[in-house]
Amino acid sequence: MLISVQPHLRFGGAERQTVLLANALQRRGNRTAVVLHEKVGGLLPELHPDVPVEELGLDNHLLTPVVARRLRSMLDRRFRDGEKSMVSLHLWGSVLAGALAERRRDDDFTFVYYEDLDPSEHARFIRLGGLKQRLVRRVYRRSDVVVANTERVADAMVRVYGLERRPRVISPAVDLLALRAAAEARAPAAERVRPLKVVTVGSLVPLKGLDVVYAGLLASGLECEWHVVGEGSLGGWLDSLPTDGPVVVRAHGGTPRPYELVRDADLLVHGSHSEALGLVLLEAIGVGVPVVSAAALGPAELAATLGDRPEILSLFPVGQADALAVLLKERAAELDETPSLDEMQRHIARFSIEATADAWTELADEHGCSL
Repeated sequence: MLISVQPHLRFGGAERQTVLLANALQRRGNRTAVVLHEKVGGLLPELHPDVPVEELGLDNHLLTPVVARRLRSMLDRRFRDGEKSMVSLHLWGSVLAGALAERRRDDDFTFVYYEDLDPSEHARFIRLGGLKQRLVRRVYRRSDVVVANTERVADAMVRVYGLERRPRVISPAVDLLALRAAAEARAPAAERVRPLKVVTVGSLVPLKGLDVVYAGLLASGLECEWHVVGEGSLGGWLDSLPTDGPVVVRAHGGTPRPYELVRDADLLVHGSHSEALGLVLLEAIGVGVPVVSAAALGPAELAATLGDRPEILSLFPVGQADALAVLLKERAAELDETPSLDEMQRHIARFSIEATADAWTELADEHGCSL
């Protein structure tokens, strides 16, 4: 069994990946489960109905030892069944709890510590980030199985955490069939008219660079609608923006399937200051929408891995609204050159959730775990 542990299933890339992977493995007849610190979040209904979801009943970094005791008790009580299972720990809160819950020479569980974040940047955007990072450094340095979500994150982990062994890489991925179905369900395309329709998906927090995106849209001089999908502390700022200028803001809140909104846009614009991969970029491409993104760690790796196709994915320097403005004007003038849905899906085929499920199955086999 693959047991994924993380704080919650609110809207977010790491959370969406847990749902997609659990569902893919469940469809294959594998055994999966999800353990949450708190059983909350809009992604809960997206899980396959046969995937069990357990709750620890506490999500508090200051009480991590208590969370760890509850996790150990949960594993022993619910998942000790005579076959070895893999426990995958996502996000720093669960990584720290897992490290306290893990027992050496455990014949029933293999603990896998999965880095979903860019360790070179993320700490400065979260409360007590430096302290948390020092703690997770100790965990990664002593753990037997450490996995990174991209090649560049793996390199950054070696550098930032001083690891002797480079982590294995298992990339997040998208459900290409679901994205195709969403794309094909959209209304027939009409003749392109202005204003330009731009969409941004992500938590409404400073990390995501929403202010950079807005400034870039204004500086571009383009008349556009800016559709923002997400939840967070900057919701009030978003609501305060002018509604009668060249950039008209449309806030949509959070949604378990953001690609159903993205599919109707001309461009997805992503301004995140720190991004380990950028699942929403892949989802946008998967529904046939070109992407303009800040060149954070993950988007830069995507561009390098997939090849130079600016009509599909183009990058601007992180935090530079003026560079974004220039790129927006270029891309808006060339939207008629957007490739077909088939071509865009082929472009990201290596990031299929089926390939990621294969990688997790291989890792489980290597450690004697039965899925």
